[in-house]
Amino acid sequence: MDADYTSQGCPNCGNVDVKNRPKQGLGFRCTLGGFTLYADLVGARNVTLRTLLIRQDWMGTGCLSTSPDGSDVEAKAKRLKRFLALRWSPDPSFGL
Repeated sequence: MDADYTSQGCPNCGNVDVKNRPKQGLGFRCTLGGFTLYADLVGARNVTLRTLLIRQDWMGTGCLSTSPDGSDVEAKAKRLKRFLALRWSPDPSFGL
């Protein structure tokens, strides 16, 4: 699982910025929208969504990847762009 930038990506708007994690501390605050949460929760949520996306691909194609997961910069950028499409969608009936 590619965990790059998972605790720097805003689950609300998708903004990925190192400044979202002030001093690499435990807090997360989006520099664009002001969304605030614990950085570990943000990272866990983003890893979970990436895992679900990979599973969805596997269910549709029958294979985990069409190409090896290497360090190719273009492939990594493409994956990160796809992950950014996943957004937080709060359900008001959930009661949080």
